[in-house]
Amino acid sequence: MPRRYGLSDPAAAAKYGYELPPDTTKHPQAPKLSAAAVAVLTGRKGLTPRAAKAPSSYRGQKVPEGGCQQEAFDKIGARIDFTLVSHLDHDSLVKSQEEPRVRKAIKTWSTCMKTEGYAVADPYTAFDLVPRDDSGAVSQREIAMATADVECKKKTDLIAIWYGVDASIQKQQVEQNQLALQQLKEKNTRAVKAAEAALRG
Repeated sequence: MPRRYGLSDPAAAAKYGYELPPDTTKHPQAPKLSAAAVAVLTGRKGLTPRAAKAPSSYRGQKVPEGGCQQEAFDKIGARIDFTLVSHLDHDSLVKSQEEPRVRKAIKTWSTCMKTEGYAVADPYTAFDLVPRDDSGAVSQREIAMATADVECKKKTDLIAIWYGVDASIQKQQVEQNQLALQQLKEKNTRAVKAAEAALRG
């Protein structure tokens, strides 16, 4: 969300340019799995869905189709599903860019950027025009452009306008897909409750 409409944080722009700030969130370390553990867990020789299938047994015991992971999903009977929500989210962003108010605001932002010395059509293509040093480090030129980008968004009220249009489209989407979204919510709730029950059991 922080970069849904391009760069928006002045402090981050002044320090990191267009690069993503380092992730300071402490994430639990993923367990290191042996090749055998991966095979038993997934039924494949790797963690990707395209990995080759692993042998159907391990140390004389049959490995379920899709591995223990699939067996667990089958027992729980449901999975968390964000397909519809992700589709609507993407769709609203695409449609918002076609709205006259947003197109006008983007054009005004582009004009502001031009006065700062940067010929860029929209916030998404700005990153491609970033002047980079051979060292790969964030240069002062990149920081200058990123700062101008955010400042022009502020001057033209681009983010507020874009967000308002985007949110309006999403409200319409919710109304138009109310039944499907309610069914999805119930499905995901059942999946969570089934997983909790399996963990307790």
